[in-house]
Amino acid sequence: MASIKDVAKMAGVSISTVSRVINGTANVREDLSARVIEAIKTLGYHSNPLARGLKGLPTKTIGLIIPDIENPFFPAMVRGVQDVAKANGYAIFLCNTDEDAKLEEIQYSLLLEKKVDGILLVTSTSNTPFLQKKLTIPVVLLDRYVKGANLSDLSYVVVDHTFGMNLILNHLRDVGRQKTVFLGSKPITSGARERFQTFLAYHKGDPKIRSRVFFGKYTEESGFEMAEKLLKSGIDFDSVVCGNDLIAFGAIEVLEKNGINVPNDVSIVGYDDISFSLYHSPKLTTIHQPVYEIGEIASHLIIDAIEKGYSEPKHIKLEPRLVIRETSVPRSVKNANT
Repeated sequence: MASIKDVAKMAGVSISTVSRVINGTANVREDLSARVIEAIKTLGYHSNPLARGLKGLPTKTIGLIIPDIENPFFPAMVRGVQDVAKANGYAIFLCNTDEDAKLEEIQYSLLLEKKVDGILLVTSTSNTPFLQKKLTIPVVLLDRYVKGANLSDLSYVVVDHTFGMNLILNHLRDVGRQKTVFLGSKPITSGARERFQTFLAYHKGDPKIRSRVFFGKYTEESGFEMAEKLLKSGIDFDSVVCGNDLIAFGAIEVLEKNGINVPNDVSIVGYDDISFSLYHSPKLTTIHQPVYEIGEIASHLIIDAIEKGYSEPKHIKLEPRLVIRETSVPRSVKNANT
């Protein structure tokens, strides 16, 4: 493997000049820079980020921890992070936690050992004791924020889920649906908690509203299971609010297998607007989250924190929008079809 000394020798320059060209830490004459770049290409030289980190130098790497790599919600977020990072000369270390808080902490520690310059984190729970400690590198939270001692110093980029859930509930009211149930994830993250609490607040006059809530996971299988429990409960309902689109897909399958037509008998609304929502049959009414923008903005924040030393935390809430498709129809439409 070629070394920085080999590059310097082929280019006919000093090692420090090669280092300045690679890191962009100082102006180098154009002709010298061109020779260094040509030597790097010819020799196939790659700098060693870990070695640089051991010397206390920036490694030009960022850790990104997400909770579920199989959830189609996250690829667009990763793309947003990666596009900004690549444009600024950073590489991404991607870690998946499977919504496991212990694994999340382990991967956080491993990224610190890898000497990454900063960490972007989508938490799997609001309980993150490892973030309570004094941070040695910048950390920015995506999609979910956490509360607790010392955590006010953390920047985050999230979506306003209170606004999003109210969009759904007002829409269902406008189309004549009055008996709504909620299928969602346990409220252990900020996003799940906001959606659940907004649902309760909207129906605060109903003393039995908690009996119309079912908790599971953000998966299609869990949506299937929750919908089966809903049918077995005997609850009278005409609409279903789902914590994400995958839950909605599972619920629709169960309802239609049991002779309940979506949308004529029951309206269903998802959350996320993953790409398959447009192609599902029927096409899913859902909340569109600006997922790419979450990753994009968070990537800019972490790079600014790394390179410019910004200490003041930035708390950014993006606004979602309702996308009305085929799974929610007015009562008049239902009546016209029966």
